[in-house]
Amino acid sequence: MALTHDAIFAGRLRLWQPARGSGYRFNLDPILLAGFARPAEHVVDLGAGCGVLGLALLFLGKAERLTAVEIQPEMAELVERNARENGLQSRVAVLSGDLRAVQLPLVDHVVFNPPYFRLGAGRGSPDERRDMGRRERYGGLADFVGRARACLKPQGFASAIVPFNRADELAVAWSHLGGMVRRRRSVCSRAGDAPRHVLFEADLTSHAPVDEPALVVHRDSVRDFTAEVVAWIEGR
Repeated sequence: MALTHDAIFAGRLRLWQPARGSGYRFNLDPILLAGFARPAEHVVDLGAGCGVLGLALLFLGKAERLTAVEIQPEMAELVERNARENGLQSRVAVLSGDLRAVQLPLVDHVVFNPPYFRLGAGRGSPDERRDMGRRERYGGLADFVGRARACLKPQGFASAIVPFNRADELAVAWSHLGGMVRRRRSVCSRAGDAPRHVLFEADLTSHAPVDEPALVVHRDSVRDFTAEVVAWIEGR
């Protein structure tokens, strides 16, 4: 697998990931989720990829320990390599296997940036490894929600980012397991645009969810990021 060595947080966190055409590459979404998430002691990252989301939480001081779950052995090895090369290896455990089958620890926080497309929906990729990151070939949204619920401590919480058209699906799946969405924040490309994604926080209590102001990614008609997104990209 060909790799590239890329930097986030103004170059302070460097990560190996598949080169274009060699597998799934992360985009802005895990950075937004890391910025949205509240701190917790022990975090499980379901479907960790190269480890960008979980390692970002460690780097930002939003987690003390990370358990990363990844089905692709090559990507699980990248999580270990990225943790080691950023000096975080003592705080990271990697579980290589299907998230539906691995034994998970009880933790304070679960995060997931799941495949966005149902199997058979969306445009498939000829690159099998990239397609695994985009479509639900090994577990659907309900599986991610179910496994997140199963490994949470009573006062724990889960955070996720999903397409806007699957927001209700996530909320219903969580409520069926006895929990509630606590916070949600829509993500729009520009002010006034329809939301494209939703950031969620859910837990095991009963309460009315708080709708936070929409997160706007780009300024007006230009591609420049808004000040809030720039701060998250830079790890501030």
